[in-house]
Amino acid sequence: MPSSIKIIIVEDDPLPASIMRRCLEADGYQVAVAICGADLRLQYRSEGADLVLLDLNLGAEDGMDLARELAATTAVGLIIVSGRADLRDRVEGLDAGADDYLIKPVALAELRARVRAVLRRRGQAVKSDGRLRAGSATLDSRTRRLCREGGEDVVLTETETLILAELIRHTGCSISRANLRRGADWSPDDRSVDVHIGRIRRKLREANYQELIILPIRGHGYRLTVEPQPSIS
Repeated sequence: MPSSIKIIIVEDDPLPASIMRRCLEADGYQVAVAICGADLRLQYRSEGADLVLLDLNLGAEDGMDLARELAATTAVGLIIVSGRADLRDRVEGLDAGADDYLIKPVALAELRARVRAVLRRRGQAVKSDGRLRAGSATLDSRTRRLCREGGEDVVLTETETLILAELIRHTGCSISRANLRRGADWSPDDRSVDVHIGRIRRKLREANYQELIILPIRGHGYRLTVEPQPSIS
């Protein structure tokens, strides 16, 4: 049962919010509703969350800006659920950092399946206390340390933590340099991400984190793979 998974629905219309909440609670999730960005921030700071379902039309607040804020400052999963069906909105939402984009009205069976798919892709790695799991290693975004039982801690800078967290959240997928730069104050043509990737690789190598491999994707960015380590019998 996924009873430990917390989902926050950001929706200012009580009817769809109630319907989605009842549907997801029936699947065993812990579900809360926020009616605006301020409400979401308060709930996330106090209780955390594993996944946010975000409507883009929130009165005076632009939900797309909120999506970018979530992607840049948290490790939470994000599905946009919006009546905006234009291709430009869908592309902008995904580029803003959403894991998925659903167009209203959405069938509840599809909503449930998309939630399961996002949690599965992320390996349920995102923890509400700011930790991310990759193989036997755990990245704590608050202390900026990568650690594992019986191993040496890897101490990271803030920028290195942001980059590694993004790679872990999308383990096995290629991530563009633009997405890896999210949350850092860099210009669009800045190649500093390559320098930071080099430093992360060096730290992983020096601490013998052999299972975590960061591969370059030519002309695009990078991909993190987790190689199973042989057991000692």
